[in-house]
Amino acid sequence: MSGTQIVKVDNGTSQLEIPVPEHATVLRCPDPPVLPDPAAAVRRALADPIGIGPISTLVKPGGKVTIAFDAPPRSGKPRQIIIPIILEQLARCGIPDENVTLVCAGGTHAKIPPDGLREYLGPDLFHRFWPDRLSNHDCSQDLVYLGRSSRGDYVEYNRILMDSDLTIYLGTIFAMNWGGFTGTGVVIGLGSARSIASHHTEVIADRHSTHGDHRTQHFRLHKESVHAQIEKAIGKPIFYVDVITNATGDICAVFAGHSPEINEPAWAVAERLFRVKTPQADVLIMGIAYQAVYGSTDNPLLTMTYITTPPRTWLNKPLVRKGGVVIALGRSSGEYNTYLRPSDPEVVKRYEGCFRTQELSQHIEEFLTRPDYLYKYQHCNGSHPIHAFWLLYENQWLMEHAAKVIMAGEVNPGPLRALGLVPSRSFAEAWQMAKEVVGENPRVVVLPHYWSHLKMQFAVE
Repeated sequence: MSGTQIVKVDNGTSQLEIPVPEHATVLRCPDPPVLPDPAAAVRRALADPIGIGPISTLVKPGGKVTIAFDAPPRSGKPRQIIIPIILEQLARCGIPDENVTLVCAGGTHAKIPPDGLREYLGPDLFHRFWPDRLSNHDCSQDLVYLGRSSRGDYVEYNRILMDSDLTIYLGTIFAMNWGGFTGTGVVIGLGSARSIASHHTEVIADRHSTHGDHRTQHFRLHKESVHAQIEKAIGKPIFYVDVITNATGDICAVFAGHSPEINEPAWAVAERLFRVKTPQADVLIMGIAYQAVYGSTDNPLLTMTYITTPPRTWLNKPLVRKGGVVIALGRSSGEYNTYLRPSDPEVVKRYEGCFRTQELSQHIEEFLTRPDYLYKYQHCNGSHPIHAFWLLYENQWLMEHAAKVIMAGEVNPGPLRALGLVPSRSFAEAWQMAKEVVGENPRVVVLPHYWSHLKMQFAVE
């Protein structure tokens, strides 16, 4: 390849140097500076919350309080700082530890085992609340039906929202593939599987959910509607403490208050930190680390998801042009880890029998209620059986938008091909495949470290 530059990209458990055109755009997100005194910043945010009074105005002596928090892999460092400060304030309001419950809000993700919670919260907090007042949210039981949102979503949530005098939610703001930026974390973190299914299937597959504008994005609007219905039904506001972190999980900004009022100030900072300008790509090249948010890339469904995520975070126009090519580099043995993700192979088999992803909806009720899979979720730290559905629905857009989606490297071709991915032995081979589609002089965008560093929002020019 003449006129090239060498770029080092993630490639499974190592990195790989690849030659790309010298005019290729290589996108890396600068690590934002951390706050010099995060505890002081938390105290300032709690003293002057956005859109709501301080915690002291929302509770009475002897009241019951729930502190829910984003589950791993979101960083535990902010929780270790924020929770003790909140507990101090609650104690001054006449609410002792015995009246406070901590909940790891994992949505339909796997429950975190005790040693994981100890590492996440730190040993002091863990032993202060475990086992009677620290738990994982269970999206299949101890739920209360709260009606329908204004957009028709089924609203069913952890009963603790109704039983608590105040729920405080500790969230994380970052760019994501449906929603633009995160926020109002209760909607996912404490939802039932059935409730989440109402906006994690056709809603996230809808073309209006495939861009990154958090102010107009279809899924995000559903999320706001569900949040409004939760508060209407429980008759109490939810108090948020949201953080923005750097690549190692340290606090760069903190916001406290009520949603939706808290959203705009947090989003404004996130846009400044994580939005990058880029040309539209004929070929998008990305490196993929072996481990990411849902598990390893040995699982072909997770490989597919890690490839399709970045192209759904665009503004103005798609990051990859219609009919373009995506090349991912990494490794995938094709082996599903059925201990961590028990239902994946069977859900994928059902997918293989569908002409369109939407046809999977006929199987949703079965996987919401399968006793064998639910046992593994409730007692064996496996993900909920319905979680695989979300991945297939969100993957649909890129698989139809791009001419080819190629996975190159140390891969087992059969399981990838069954999902519609094109397997390749090497980057050189994949590059030749791409040029056969887009021509000899394509516009190229490279994401060397998207999954191992900070996620970006792409402003496409």
